[in-house]
Formats: sequence, C-alpha cells, structure tokens
Amino acid sequence: MFINHGQTKSRTVPGPSLYYREDEKVLPDPKWWAGTPIRSVIAGTQITESDGNRWPPPKGGRFEDFGSEFFSQKKEVVNSTFPFSVLEFRQVTSPNRFGRISGSLVANCFETTSNASYWSIPAANPPKFNFPPDLSSSRESLVEKGTNAIAACAPSNQIAQVASSLGELYQKVPQIPGASTWKSRLEAISTVARSSADEFLNVAFGVLPTIADMGEFLKATHNYDKAYDQFVRDAGRIVRREFRFPKEVSVTEEVLTNVISPAGHVKNKTSGTSYDWWSPNYGKATPGYETIRKRTVERDIWFSGAFTYHLPGGNDTPSEMDRKRLMAKLFGAEPDMNTVWQLTPWSWAVDWVSNASSFVKNLQSFHDYSTVMRYGYVMETTTVTDVYTAGQITAPVAATYAGWYKPVFWPSVSSVTLRTTTKKRIQANPFGFGLSWEGLSSFQQAILTAIGITRAVR
Repeated sequence: MFINHGQTKSRTVPGPSLYYREDEKVLPDPKWWAGTPIRSVIAGTQITESDGNRWPPPKGGRFEDFGSEFFSQKKEVVNSTFPFSVLEFRQVTSPNRFGRISGSLVANCFETTSNASYWSIPAANPPKFNFPPDLSSSRESLVEKGTNAIAACAPSNQIAQVASSLGELYQKVPQIPGASTWKSRLEAISTVARSSADEFLNVAFGVLPTIADMGEFLKATHNYDKAYDQFVRDAGRIVRREFRFPKEVSVTEEVLTNVISPAGHVKNKTSGTSYDWWSPNYGKATPGYETIRKRTVERDIWFSGAFTYHLPGGNDTPSEMDRKRLMAKLFGAEPDMNTVWQLTPWSWAVDWVSNASSFVKNLQSFHDYSTVMRYGYVMETTTVTDVYTAGQITAPVAATYAGWYKPVFWPSVSSVTLRTTTKKRIQANPFGFGLSWEGLSSFQQAILTAIGITRAVR
C-alpha cells in the first residue's frame, strides 16, 4: 500500500469489445463457414487506497483535520468502441473460393511475446492491454515538494516576515549610545546657552539636532510597535494557503521494436513477412505495419494547508504612556529643552531598544517552531496517455500468398488510446512533511498543546 493505513478497494472500468473472426465459403454453397472467433470485453481497472474519511466534517465542532493520505490508480481504454471492419478475399487460383475476416482492425496496443519463428505474438487469449506505466512521483519526492511549497507560501513566513520586518524597523531606531547621552547633551547645551548670548548658534545647532534625533526615535518606535501589535492580533488565527507547482507535460513518440499492427499480426523472423495469428488462412495475405506509440505524461502537483502560529512571549516595551505623552509633547508644541528630560523619563528608550533587540533575535530563532499547520497536504495527479497508431508497412505479404488471396478492399487500422491516471495525497505533520509525531521534541509538543492541536488517531 502507498498509504500507511486504510482500506484497499478495486473495481473494473468498462472498456470496448474486441472481436475478430475468419470465415470461408465455397461456391455454389452460399453459406459462410465460421472459424473460432477472438472475442473479449477488454476492461480497465481502478484501485483505491483510502481511510474512508468523513465528509463533510461535522458542523459546530472545533477546527480539526479530518483528512488522511490517499492513493488511486485508474487504467482505462479511452476508446469507447472499436470500429468494426470486414475484409473479403478471393482465391486467384480457385475463383469459387472466398474468405472473410471481420472484426476490429486496431493498432497493436496489447502485450506481445515471441518464439523461435515469430515476433509480436499475442501474449494472451483474450489479449491483454499494454497499459501505460505508473510514472507518478515517489513519496520522498512529494515530501520534498511539500517542503518547498511551505517555504514558498506559508505565512511562514508570518513569523519569518515579522522577524524581518521588525528587524528592519529596529535598524531604523537611532542606536545607543545616542539615546543614553541625550540627557547630558541637553544639560550641556543649556549651560552653554545661559553663559553667553553669543553662543546662541551653538545652542541652536545643538538643541535642534538633539530634539530631531528624539523625534526620529519616537517615529521608529511607533512603527515598530504598530507592526508588533498586528502580529499579536494575528496570533492563533487560521490562514489557509494553496500553492501550485508549474504543470509538467512531456511528449515522446517512438516506433516500437518488433511490434506489428494490426493486433494479432506477427512477423516472420527469417523472411520478415507478415502473418495473422488470429486468421491462420486468409490472414496470410494481409500486411503488417509498424506500431507507433505517442506517450504524453502530464503531472500536476499542488499543496493545500491551514497555518497558525503561537506567539512567543518576552517582549514588553515599557512605559507606553510615557512614549505617548512625549509624542504629544514633541509633535503638539515646541519643546522646552530644559524640561524635555524631566517631563518624560528617557530611561525607557534604553530599555525599549534592549527589549526590541532581544525580541527580534528570539523571533528569528523561534519561527522554525512556532508556525504550525492545522492541516497540510500535497496532492499529485499524474496522467500517462499512450496513443497507438499504425505506421509504414514493415512486414509485407509473402509472395506466395500475395498471388493466392486478393483482398477486395483493405480498411485502415484504427488507433487506440490507453491511459493510466494516478492520484496521490500525502499528509503533513503540524511541523512539516516527512516528520513523525513520535519524532517531535518536547518543545514542539508544548507548542501544539498550547494551540490545541492533538493527533487524530483513526
């Protein structure tokens, strides 16, 4: 089984009927004497591995992942029917002797074998379709895709982006020792101003830059706190994301070695001439064609998940009222350099810078664990479509039989389309793909407990 647990079900996919028969009549008797027909309803198959998940989920309950892994593979014949053809012959040396082949002249899409004398012998009776192979991705490859999808679309970057954004905002804050020296700078400027009016320019050029620095600091802290407040409000919310990888399509075409069309025809290894395995008499007068297979592989992979994150603690920007009062003072009236420091104790600035720096560092180290998925799945649909057609004559009629039986007409060989569709779905652990619950650290388990995610055992 592809999935870890669940049930396997199978069914038959209806397919077209294959019929092929050789008849003969000898005049004056008008009756056709029928040979042994090849008759079969050739069907496809579908296998499904599933947990039998409940859908839709119950209403009113808590948010829970009711899904699981899934696998399904369907092999089908795209043709609903095969054309019915009639091929009649007249024996040249015996004008009163007639033959007839009736049934489906189709490109050879069946399993074949060989013996010492012939290539392309039908491997089974009734014949078995040579369905396209399973070219879907391995579990390891899907795990890798899931990891890349999370990195690309997760609000993952909610933690990472907030850490980056706050880090950038923090870098815009005028750094210590600037803030720690504001008080001494103001006191020194005040002393100089009182000592001489001639020093007015020194005062102006000293006071204004200092107050400007303080204003820039306040703006930067305000922007930082605004981003942080939004981060706090979003904590615990569910954010759904979907990510689609570029669709992969490849097309190849080849002439199959020693596979002769129409189905049932073989090729003599010695003479290279054609022979109809299903029509041992009149089939000797029918040519064999090369078999061309055009294969189209389409792969569609996408991710769907619901993310949330746990808010780490440890960020208290102190003296919020002090900051607001100071901002009102600075931006609402012209400041008095002698009273700025006393009105709003600037010691909070030093503490704020220290706390903000620690928070950004903690956030950057914490984001690997704090963003978790309520659910996360990678889905893949891989379709392999083989179209079989008849090409050029590769096994002509032997000279002896070419003069013995003369076909009245020769209908075209019909193409056949076979398809294998494989669907896979793998489930993520709350911390990513390829991880087991048993492998979670105690720290990771504590985060899940805080958010309220528990392992669903079905």
